[in-house]
Amino acid sequence: MLNLLQIVILSRDRPNFLSKTIESATNLNASDISYEIIISDNSESDDVNNLFKENYSKSHKISYRRRFPTISSSSHYQLVIEELKSEYAVIFHDDDIFHPDYLLKVSSILSNQSFSAIGCNALVFKKEIEDGFKKMHDFSQIKKFNRKKDFIRQYLVGNGGVAPFPGYLYKTEYLKKISFLDLPSGKHADVALLASLINYGEIIWLVETLIYYRAHVGSDSASEVLVDRLSLLRYMFSNGISRSSKSVFLFRYFYWFNWLSQKGLSTKDISNWRYRKALKFLFFSGPRFIFSTYFIKVILKRVKNKLTN
Repeated sequence: MLNLLQIVILSRDRPNFLSKTIESATNLNASDISYEIIISDNSESDDVNNLFKENYSKSHKISYRRRFPTISSSSHYQLVIEELKSEYAVIFHDDDIFHPDYLLKVSSILSNQSFSAIGCNALVFKKEIEDGFKKMHDFSQIKKFNRKKDFIRQYLVGNGGVAPFPGYLYKTEYLKKISFLDLPSGKHADVALLASLINYGEIIWLVETLIYYRAHVGSDSASEVLVDRLSLLRYMFSNGISRSSKSVFLFRYFYWFNWLSQKGLSTKDISNWRYRKALKFLFFSGPRFIFSTYFIKVILKRVKNKLTN
């Protein structure tokens, strides 16, 4: 008998994080939902393999799949999708942790047959959950998207934030209709995947914080990559987002500000075109906008969220 749900944990050389992810997945409150856990190991080393053999090999609920030789992250994701056999699926990351009530909350709307994916809010932590965490976004009400443009617009600055990618539960039949390898490349391919799912059913965002999202140096969100960011903007423009909108300007402003903060600046960098473009945008284009009502409202909302979370 097939399980109603498969939880696939994508793993790559992070056994210390993975063990806590597995623990959270095995202890979900879901008495009426049959599910299995699959560790998809795309590691260079044998550490994750050894972890499984020593601690989980006898579990009937957990299976292990080794990807050797290793493959690209996009190929890994595509392979996982092709192997799915359940009605629903969660494709989780090995550095994040489930809230115990994740399945209870998400399953409460599985009867809504019009959806393609269900996302949720998250609690962000750095080292250990016990050290403290904060709410990722301030979702005041459940959100539903049935137009691709409306969904993509959420990824621009000032629109309230987005549901984190690892927290989604998918309807498998719709997920299999999309080739991850045909989507725009880069770390923002998740946006294109989710937007494509709207062709088959609406995307729902729950208010509840149902996963713990680990913010650390090795995570994708910790760095700004110029090529990936430009790829995301091009994808937005191709789907009807206006290049001249205030939210696009603010998106670019925060991007260049964060990029420059990460890279640092010295006199020898002035000759580099990226630094020149960043400085020109921040000091010449930026001042005309940062004193606008729209910009001030966005900043005040961010400050409010940080103080309340």
